[in-house]
Amino acid sequence: MTTISLQPDAALSTLLHILDEQAPLSDETGQTRPESLSALRQSGILGSIVPREYGGGGQTLLDAARLIEKVATVDPSIAIVLHQHFLVVTSLVNKGSEKQKQTYLPALASGELVAASAWSESGSGGKQTVGIRQDDGSWVIDGVKTFTTGAGLADLYLVLVTTEQSHEESPKGAASQTFFLIEKDQVVAVGAETGLSGMRGSSTRYIEFHSTVVTADHVLGEVGGSGAVKVALRESGLSLGAISVGISEAAFQIALDYAKKKGLSGSQSLQVRLSELHMWIDAARSLVEKVASRSSGNLKASASHSKILASDVSEKVCREVQQIVGGSGYIRGHKIERLYRDARGVTLMGPVNYLAREMVGRELVSEPYRG
Repeated sequence: MTTISLQPDAALSTLLHILDEQAPLSDETGQTRPESLSALRQSGILGSIVPREYGGGGQTLLDAARLIEKVATVDPSIAIVLHQHFLVVTSLVNKGSEKQKQTYLPALASGELVAASAWSESGSGGKQTVGIRQDDGSWVIDGVKTFTTGAGLADLYLVLVTTEQSHEESPKGAASQTFFLIEKDQVVAVGAETGLSGMRGSSTRYIEFHSTVVTADHVLGEVGGSGAVKVALRESGLSLGAISVGISEAAFQIALDYAKKKGLSGSQSLQVRLSELHMWIDAARSLVEKVASRSSGNLKASASHSKILASDVSEKVCREVQQIVGGSGYIRGHKIERLYRDARGVTLMGPVNYLAREMVGRELVSEPYRG
């Protein structure tokens, strides 16, 4: 697939224009618009952080964070799809074999392939995704992954699977977790959309595996080595907070436009409210970009903090802007109403904010303090 034959800034502007037009329709129908996905594939930004030797732009994760933020200002649903794509690209770059990099990175860079990750499973009583190693070294995978963003539109999935050493071992034996790269034609079934309140254009669905056979070269990293992949991702600087900053920025612009349209720019009380919102957005962006540039002394904690702070701020900003706009901002179809629902969605992702706080707190009291 060829990219849009424009300069990078023009290609991004074209993408943002299309997404801005299609986002309300995605929210109304609960489905990703084909025009949005096509524009994303052709824009060139999917390959921005792929190393140059594999056909990408060789940009940094700070560049990626800023791209995600810009996309989120017009369509947070596509921003989360882009974030997931970057997550898989980063995993491949950090932990993939040379064969895997040669196979997938050029296609991920060109937009031929869009990637998604599938980690989540149902709670107690849910069907666990299990892989059993066969005598020939291949794996047979069965199970269901829930809340998979980009399901049905992605071409490549990074799937977290509970693995056993052989088909003779008990599922409760020496179980471990392993990441697999699984192509779309090996995903046996994709369930219906989950009916999300927000992020309705993100194609978040259940995916199923029914005795799906994959060869050993589909394992990303080591068998049982999911922890190393997760740590590398957490310390990579790729933060969901970039999406929240984009949502906040879009909401803030709505407030500014409203103030000018209604002749309220001279209101001192509104000026104070806007100043405070801008302060919080600036603080959230600073932390997200600090993490993306890997300049924190405690990257694991800062990565979690960036998502927590930015998503909390986006809810605060959307709530305040909705109050500034008044009753019209509570009507379905108003952009701030949609952004508010999308903002809430990020607080519930990877992991939910209260659990993220607990995880950081546990690490802070159990490890040497690094600031």
